[in-house]
Amino acid sequence: MSSMSTSSLNVANPLISRTLGVGIEQVQWLSTLFLLVICSLMLLLGRVGDRVGGHRIYLAGLVVFIVGSLLCGLSTSFILLLASRALQAVGGAMMMATGMGLLMVSFSLEQRGMAMGINVLMVGVGNMCGPSLGGLLLTHFSWSMLFFINVPFGILSFLLGLRYLRLPNPVATAKERLDITGALLLALCVTALILCLSGGFAGSQWFGLLLIVVVPLFIFAEKRHASPLWDFKLMANKRFSLGNLVTFLSYSANMLVSFLLPFFMETAWGFSVGIMGLLLMIAPICMAVSAPLAGALSDRIGALKLMPLSLVLFIGGLVLIAFWGEEPAYPLIICSLVLIGLGMGILNTPNNSEIMTAAGKRSAGYAGGFVATNRNLAFCIGTAASAGLFSLLVRQFELSSTQSAAYVLALHGMAFIAIALALTSLGVCLYLRREGHKEGAQDET
Repeated sequence: MSSMSTSSLNVANPLISRTLGVGIEQVQWLSTLFLLVICSLMLLLGRVGDRVGGHRIYLAGLVVFIVGSLLCGLSTSFILLLASRALQAVGGAMMMATGMGLLMVSFSLEQRGMAMGINVLMVGVGNMCGPSLGGLLLTHFSWSMLFFINVPFGILSFLLGLRYLRLPNPVATAKERLDITGALLLALCVTALILCLSGGFAGSQWFGLLLIVVVPLFIFAEKRHASPLWDFKLMANKRFSLGNLVTFLSYSANMLVSFLLPFFMETAWGFSVGIMGLLLMIAPICMAVSAPLAGALSDRIGALKLMPLSLVLFIGGLVLIAFWGEEPAYPLIICSLVLIGLGMGILNTPNNSEIMTAAGKRSAGYAGGFVATNRNLAFCIGTAASAGLFSLLVRQFELSSTQSAAYVLALHGMAFIAIALALTSLGVCLYLRREGHKEGAQDET
């Protein structure tokens, strides 16, 4: 429901812009604000979930998400819609911060990969169905229906949660005060980072200076707190920290290219919305199919054996994109998107399982929130960097080439940058695998 809501909203942005009388720059804040709220709150909410029970925070977040969706649909002005969207994001953050932790404590180590694979499958199906469902609803109803449809499904989900989410008391019972100061400083860091990278925001360079000041303050505050939001002890765990680095690099590399594809296909190749929609469904479908299979396989052979293979597939897809030309070659396009979808689908499930296993059940809520925060930050940073770098490259190449050729050359440049990030991620995976072999040898002796 949450992934479908997010992906379907992109289809409705032009209609919302016309209906509420705002520009596309303002409409984009519906997505940006949602991301800001989620990234700012998830670590704190993960801590709260460890104390009071992740299932309680999850169900409460579901209620907040339903109320936020209802208010979004009832909004008659852009300001009201923006405020309601922020409330919806609070509910989304409560669910994202605890959802992976619930899987961690609900399934044994032998079943965890499959469980997380099904979770990734649902995200892929939601992202895949969102644009098509959104287009269907907008054909017959107003944009408000995209939010109203969450209400009945949300109520059904809540009732199912009350019936089946009967988990034991939380493992973490520490009574230290919550790190509210750290949460506020983190929110300021995330806000400054995203506004700085967006580039299009007036005075964005000043947010870069603010970031330089706030980050040391955040580190200083975290080191002095008894129960910090930034868990330095957990970060010292190589499996946890490097696994999250793999997530960040791979998602950033993916977004560097994926964000550009609709603009490239429309401008360079003149594709219609229908053709673009069909082609851009290839990667989510492959991701949805491969994720649960990869989860089951990782339960049998180990996550660290699958992760390098997944990145090889992902890099192969990026390399093929570097051969796209001014005329579309459909076999090349399909192979590129298939490899990217398979690579990301196979990577996410075993990597998430490895990260959560490294964190342990005591920190399951916090670890799940950290993974989700890390993923959303990579998504946002990759998108912001993609838009800025691509525009810069296009302007440079247009000085000596046609617009179509400039778009092709710029896309190639972005693909090479993404390949470099993916190769770095592959190197981290190989290092983790080598360290895993060492630990296994030590255990045998």
